[in-house]
Amino acid sequence: MKGLMAGKRGLIMGLANDKSLAWGIAKKLHEHGAEMAFSYQGEALKKRVGPLAEQLGSDFIFECDVSNMDALDAAFAALKERWETIDFVVHAIGFS
Repeated sequence: MKGLMAGKRGLIMGLANDKSLAWGIAKKLHEHGAEMAFSYQGEALKKRVGPLAEQLGSDFIFECDVSNMDALDAAFAALKERWETIDFVVHAIGFS
């Protein structure tokens, strides 16, 4: 695939639905050739994130509670297990 992000790999955090800022960013990254992993927090979000990730050709999704350092360490260990390095992180997590 050709594009500005061809050969680049990264993590999208905070995707909630197809109206999310993270979704718009992920779509553009995909259009430009990026390969992405997606994190989610909780089963309810997994049900939404999985199908959206698939639309962008990704099967790399995993749970990550960003309020828990052990969960963050596990998330980045999962990334390193699959990819030696990553090129970007999109942090679009919002709490209310």
